[in-house]
Amino acid sequence: MCGILVYKNSGNNFYIQKRGQDFTNKVERHGFTFVHNLLHITGEFTPQPYEDMPAGRQGDGIVCLYNGEIYNYKFMKSDGENLIPLYKKYGNDFPKYLDGEWVIALYDFNKKLAIFATDLFATKPLWRKGLECGSYESGIGGHKIPANTIEIVHFDGREESKSIYEWDLNQHKTSYDDWIAAFEKAVKKRAIKGCFLGLSSGYDSGAIACELLKQKVDFMAYIIKGREDSGVLEQRMKLLPAYQYFDSSEDFREEVAWIKTNVEDFKYKIPQSLKKDSASLGLSKICAVAHSEGRKVYLSGQGGDEIIGDYALKPHQSTFKGKFPEKLTLWENFYDGYQYSYLGKEEYVAGSHAIETRYPFLDRDVVQEFLWLVPELKNRNYKAPIHEYLKRNNFPNAFSKKIGLEVKL
Repeated sequence: MCGILVYKNSGNNFYIQKRGQDFTNKVERHGFTFVHNLLHITGEFTPQPYEDMPAGRQGDGIVCLYNGEIYNYKFMKSDGENLIPLYKKYGNDFPKYLDGEWVIALYDFNKKLAIFATDLFATKPLWRKGLECGSYESGIGGHKIPANTIEIVHFDGREESKSIYEWDLNQHKTSYDDWIAAFEKAVKKRAIKGCFLGLSSGYDSGAIACELLKQKVDFMAYIIKGREDSGVLEQRMKLLPAYQYFDSSEDFREEVAWIKTNVEDFKYKIPQSLKKDSASLGLSKICAVAHSEGRKVYLSGQGGDEIIGDYALKPHQSTFKGKFPEKLTLWENFYDGYQYSYLGKEEYVAGSHAIETRYPFLDRDVVQEFLWLVPELKNRNYKAPIHEYLKRNNFPNAFSKKIGLEVKL
């Protein structure tokens, strides 16, 4: 993970720098200042921007800043080294060939245009105002680039946008097998030695923990006892190689102060806000502890509620109220609503502790395989494919319950 900022006259790197605390690099190219804050995780220590600057040609060249992880291309030093070659091969559509969690700002001074792109769910934030951009709104202002979007901005002011991926809503698969295989691959892509998660007694974190155990990954589970099923937690703790346990009644005033000072406020699209969301305190707590232990990668269950469950157990938050229809359309929480809001919480809070968040349930193949399931399978149980996965692996779970991270404000 990194924090990126591009401006002409001035920009604010205060909050953005916290996303990449290993090294900050600043270069000026053709009237723009490019700022990259590096959190070094993958490959060699590689400051950005990436550049393709032809010798002896004033005012030309390509400059690229990138934040995230790309899983489908080999590399020598850094996964981001593939971006400019892919752009030169595929043009403005090059983000369509990427698998991962990422955001990109690429400036082509030869063609006098800039390309700004998010992954399929905008898991990594990017705000844009004209040709300037930043990881957070405080960086430069403007608008947050939507999920699954390429925005092309010409230096003469013309703008255009396009989608990266078109979801296939044909519900035809009659087995959970392909969804489970996709989920197993999604965890394998994202897991590294020393990664961590916040573990509850519910579905999403339980499935990730189960798969990490199956893959024999060295990981840490942080448990904050709130409204959890104590019996399920005790059974899970017996299976874990390492965990730390906190009680939700502990004093969280340090986390309140941290969020007030170090986390930029993020405007939810729901009747709530980041700084009044009690789950932000729990997330900040585990990320602070993880950071102190040298951990950098957090595996989040984000998307389990929004995609696979659509908050079926909380009808006022749900579109389908627990019953996916015969004719499927993308629903409010798929991109927006609670998805947009809680992704912001994950990125802003974890990012303030220099933690990179990865999202197995928002993997393209995991989501597409879920969309392909026939309604009968989607509706068979609450979070039906995760239910099936946990049952097949005999992993303890509090079934038919919606359990979230909760602490006292």
